[in-house]
Amino acid sequence: MVAAKGVWQRGQIVLEGHVDWPEGCEVVIEPLPNGPGKIGIDESEWRDDPASLADWEAWIKSIEPLELTPEEELNFSRFREQMRQYNLEAVRRQMEQGPIP
Repeated sequence: MVAAKGVWQRGQIVLEGHVDWPEGCEVVIEPLPNGPGKIGIDESEWRDDPASLADWEAWIKSIEPLELTPEEELNFSRFREQMRQYNLEAVRRQMEQGPIP
């Protein structure tokens, strides 16, 4: 069965189109979040003229470095080592299994 979309109007759910569901089938209804809509810009909106690139460069330079406590540094270091070991093990296992078909 395919999903259907609809709206809540005057105390009823009004579907956008016809659905071919069997009579008596159970459904789950939950509202979708009313988000801000579009977030960010798509590739067609990027500007790459000299003034825009200069603005971008100035903004990048304004970002302050992240300051970590010694404990946070240690935790990140441990995590990076765990990920390195995980990746090495995954590569080793894959090499033992041979090429992916």
